Amino acid sequence: MIDRRSFLIGSGTLLTTCFVDKAYWYLDNKQAVVPLINQNKSLKKLYFVQISSNEYEVRLGTPDLSYESFRQLTYREMLDHYRGVSEPKTLSDFRDIYHEWGITPKMLDQFADPMEYVDDWGRIDSPKAKAYHYLETLDLFGSNGIGGLRRGDLQFVDGAFPGSDYLAVVSNDALSASLLQARLLELGEKTYVELIPEN
Repeated sequence: MIDRRSFLIGSGTLLTTCFVDKAYWYLDNKQAVVPLINQNKSLKKLYFVQISSNEYEVRLGTPDLSYESFRQLTYREMLDHYRGVSEPKTLSDFRDIYHEWGITPKMLDQFADPMEYVDDWGRIDSPKAKAYHYLETLDLFGSNGIGGLRRGDLQFVDGAFPGSDYLAVVSNDALSASLLQARLLELGEKTYVELIPEN
């Protein structure tokens, strides 16, 4: 499912047509987001990472999607964090874990095969999933029923095609990085947005 939305211009104090002109200037001349907020360690950081010639993926916390943030877990940790299975206490609990997941009591403190939970990590703990979960809770766009000038393009992608587990916020418009920064400030969010061009 893909939910594509645009920012309503003129609905707040920052998102004005003058700001859009300024954002285009920063994009054309500096390949950067309009500097509305100073970067510091106390801010959340969103990165617009260029992944192809005209596509950007939004990531929270780090622009890097490598598996450095992918932590190796024990079977016990994996069951708790990704399967919602609390600490087994009874013989029945151990039996259920074995029948459901094929994990014996002796295996609980061994490192789990990363392939057992890499998809869960991709949908819950990866930088792109964290950005999706953060942004989907905010009123970024105003009601669809409100007419007016709209600019930018954010797509909330939950499974790009049947059977896909891809979860991310993507954009085909680099201008959206500045528009998102302005809208986050209008909402009182302490979040810094940075544009990361393709290497």
